[in-house]
Amino acid sequence: MAPLLTACATDLGRFGDVPLAALAAQRGVPAASYVVLKAGRAGAQERVSCCPVPDAPGGDPVFQAASLTKPVVAFAALQLSKGGQLDLNAPVSRYLPDGYAHRQNPFARSAAPRFDHVPPATLSRIPVACLLNHSSGLPNWTDGPLSPAFEPGQRWSYSGEGYVLLQAVLSAVAGQSFDALMDSLVFGPLHMRDSRMRLTNDIRNRVVDGHSWWAGKVRFDMVEANAAASLHTTAADYARLMAALVSDESLLSLSLTNRVSVDAGLGLFWGSGWGIEQAEGGPYLWQWGNNPGFRAFAMVSTTSGDGFVMLTNSDKGMALAAPLARMAVPANHGVFRFPMLG
Repeated sequence: MAPLLTACATDLGRFGDVPLAALAAQRGVPAASYVVLKAGRAGAQERVSCCPVPDAPGGDPVFQAASLTKPVVAFAALQLSKGGQLDLNAPVSRYLPDGYAHRQNPFARSAAPRFDHVPPATLSRIPVACLLNHSSGLPNWTDGPLSPAFEPGQRWSYSGEGYVLLQAVLSAVAGQSFDALMDSLVFGPLHMRDSRMRLTNDIRNRVVDGHSWWAGKVRFDMVEANAAASLHTTAADYARLMAALVSDESLLSLSLTNRVSVDAGLGLFWGSGWGIEQAEGGPYLWQWGNNPGFRAFAMVSTTSGDGFVMLTNSDKGMALAAPLARMAVPANHGVFRFPMLG
């Protein structure tokens, strides 16, 4: 597979006096891609290459975006809310009146799926908004029966399971498969031509290999749509989503609603789909991504429209996020002291 940005000697971007490629080499990050936004406009997708690196056949190389999937799914949810089809304050049971078939092993490709049934009575306790802002009480992931660990709305607790439940809600509301829904509400209108909600054959030969902490290649194919983690995309495509969000005042306002505290000392909260950081030049929307062999980060100021998105194919890739932030949105960003980043 063709890499996009290699840790070699030639680069098109610098962080202080350190060339981007040198910084990637120091950190052991073999490949990355980023786009900087200025005043809500996406710049060029930056590339670095010192070696004869061929372009991926058919277009730019594609990365797993990991949890950067969640804001894309939230964009679809907020579009449905804006159109009056989805009530964020309604209980999940309104849209799943027969309950929810929870898959206990969503990432186990070689094992038969295992399911438990979440009854309507449980879903009636969970407002849709709590799925978006991670206050549902549901765990991040569980291989057992799914139920809230605390009363929904009480506090923040990061939950991939909550977004997979949201996936079922959105499909029920739209009466479409999740892939079709995302194509019609997000990828098509925003011209995100290189984005898929899962690994599909048409992009398979363009997806870069992931790399572990020990620099070995990682195979973690996401062949089923998962609203928490399965997005495959390019930095250019993801920047289109960010630009669309900051240019739409109603969607931006919805993204900042239903805010819950994450770490007040670091100025961190969570809204409808994005983390929120209170810092100079903000508030900022942000999200990080962490799949085996991939790290990603996105941040944008809701006031200036300045920001960036970064995709990498290494477990060490998060080391490039803070330097990118210093270049694109200089401020004292508490988010980079958040323990969950890594």
